[in-house]
Amino acid sequence: MKRISLMLVLAALAGVRADVPRAGASHWNGGRTVPVHKLAPLDADGDKVSPTDRLPRPVSQVQTCGQCHDVAAMKGGSHFHTGLAPEDVEEGVRTEPWFLADEKTGTAIPLSLRGQAGVFAPREVGMSCWQWTKTFGRHFPGGGVGSDTNAMAEVAGDRQRWFVTGALEANCLACHQQGGYDSSEWARQVLRENWQGAATAASGLGVVEGMNERLEGTWDLATRPENPDDHLFKVPEKTVYDLRRFDAKNRCVFEVGKPRSENCLNCHSASQKDMPSHAIMGDVHLQRGMKCVDCHQNGMDHRVATKSCASCHTGAKGAGPRPVHAGIPLVHFEKLACTVCHSGVTEGGELAQVRTARANRIGVYGRAQWATDVPHIVEPVFVKNAKGVVEPCRMAWPSYFCAMTNGVVKAPLGPDAVKDLKALGTTNAFSKAVVASALAELQAASKDGAFAYVGHGRLWTLDGSNLVSTAHAAAAPVSWPIAHDVRPARQARGAAPVKCADCHTADSEFFLGEIHPKGPMADADVEPLSQAELLGVRGGYHKVLGTTFGMRPLFKVFLWTVFGLICLFAAAAAALALNKFAKWLADNSTEFAWGLAKWIVDMGFVACLLYLLASGVIGWMCGAMTSWWLVLHMCAGGGFAACTVLMLAFRLAARTEKTGLAVVWMFWTVFAAGTVFTAVMPMMTVFGGHGQEVLLWCHRCVSLCFAAASCLVCRLCLRDRFPARKK
Repeated sequence: MKRISLMLVLAALAGVRADVPRAGASHWNGGRTVPVHKLAPLDADGDKVSPTDRLPRPVSQVQTCGQCHDVAAMKGGSHFHTGLAPEDVEEGVRTEPWFLADEKTGTAIPLSLRGQAGVFAPREVGMSCWQWTKTFGRHFPGGGVGSDTNAMAEVAGDRQRWFVTGALEANCLACHQQGGYDSSEWARQVLRENWQGAATAASGLGVVEGMNERLEGTWDLATRPENPDDHLFKVPEKTVYDLRRFDAKNRCVFEVGKPRSENCLNCHSASQKDMPSHAIMGDVHLQRGMKCVDCHQNGMDHRVATKSCASCHTGAKGAGPRPVHAGIPLVHFEKLACTVCHSGVTEGGELAQVRTARANRIGVYGRAQWATDVPHIVEPVFVKNAKGVVEPCRMAWPSYFCAMTNGVVKAPLGPDAVKDLKALGTTNAFSKAVVASALAELQAASKDGAFAYVGHGRLWTLDGSNLVSTAHAAAAPVSWPIAHDVRPARQARGAAPVKCADCHTADSEFFLGEIHPKGPMADADVEPLSQAELLGVRGGYHKVLGTTFGMRPLFKVFLWTVFGLICLFAAAAAALALNKFAKWLADNSTEFAWGLAKWIVDMGFVACLLYLLASGVIGWMCGAMTSWWLVLHMCAGGGFAACTVLMLAFRLAARTEKTGLAVVWMFWTVFAAGTVFTAVMPMMTVFGGHGQEVLLWCHRCVSLCFAAASCLVCRLCLRDRFPARKK
């Protein structure tokens, strides 16, 4: 009882100071510069740190930053969930779980503090808040479960050591320090149980010696800050400050600001297993100079709100480039998330095993190898979410030993519960034989209980001496959506030259691929998952559909040919109609009026064409296409277009009576259309500077060809009208 009372007092003291904001908490006053954070650091009691003391207290980030900032408002921030209060449980959330992983025991248990479906709460596997903090504190910035008063008051016997470690307070510098922060040092100090000095060591203010992990569970650092009986092994944590960082008033400069992307990537990075570092492209936004906080934003309450892709790339006020998506049917944007094509860390977007910072401990450096292969995570796996939209996910399969009662799987047995099994200590290779021996050993030690092993998406049990596997809901994989790394358009799924064939083929990996469950057993052979089932589609249909895409090039040629023929027939019909109209007009007009009209059109056409040629050539050769030359050129262009249309109407019947003249007239018509087209297109807001330059040269060339065709038409007409006399 005395011990419990002391724990409650310790927890209350740690929580009160963290929860009560300082009276002088400041707000932004409109200044456009970041203030210099030169201030005296405070310890956990709110007293100024004296770096020259023989046993100086470590810096408390909560107390130090709380001199100006309302740290109580940050308690419910996105990084500080505890899962101990109803408001900390989020229905329907699908985020990356934490994994209680151990390669020796073949354990990879997904855990979450947010009530995530298909994932265990720490208490379900017998993990106390203190154990959770020590196990996963390496990749979260303190606070939350690590300093919550309810968590520290939890009665969990030998499974927690709050007396020894104290609270793992929120480490503001983990996110806000602008340079020199050592996340690997933070991980080392957390696992050594030097929680009070972990932030001091990681920020570079000093070094933390000793190792609280070796002290008895009844050791109280507040009353016994050193061990006079042992200076080598059972040495409590001791902070040794770098005096160069402090001035004469014991103040030091904290270089803080908005979190840099490097700060975020300490805990949120991922990479494909065995991929060389030079092959990793990285997120396209970071390549363009953006930061993580440009999209993942929060206020002083530290509740992170993430911008969607559409808010920047398709929204009315979006600052990002507008996607073109030329030729992609709209149904893709209704059924697929943007990340399906644009996100993932694997090479070429292929299905592969990946490792993440939180799950596989990548990014922690030191003499020892920290990174692990367990849990085995693969991406991209395409899953339809609750809204019916397909999104790419990472997927992992839980693995653990567990008890069974009447065929019902009970809570997992953690690594500590099975680590002493003889079967697990006989070999370094975790295999089916090891699992069978371990299950036999567990059942022999239990009088009436049965045991099983969950792994590789199957439930493994003993049938006599044989290990058999069956499908079971407890072995279902856990998946969570991914959004990074975002790839540029040229590297997106379905980009050229593959295009549609990236997803739509007879053996499409997107629709018809298989995902082989992974786990600790190297010799496990289980049935793969069907990608079609995860998408909720019919595999046979998409196999047939994919086959049709192989014929699409031929189908396109066929349709374009048909379109061309239809256009020719339409042109022929229009020509016939114009011919009939011209004949009707001639029959219903006096010969003088009809001839005068044609003469006016011809003269107008010749006058406009001659001025256009003269001004165009002079402007081209001499650069004089300015002032009145330009205005008259535009006016002549309008007259030329009107006369051309009238000539087509008036002269069509006469110009198509003979084959030779009809062919030349066809080219004359094509060049006339080209001249008008290349004149009007630069006026449209379609082409940029280079495109307009190309159109200008096309206009010059087509216009000269039209002039040549006009001369040829005149020559042929004159030859027919005035045939040469025979000598």
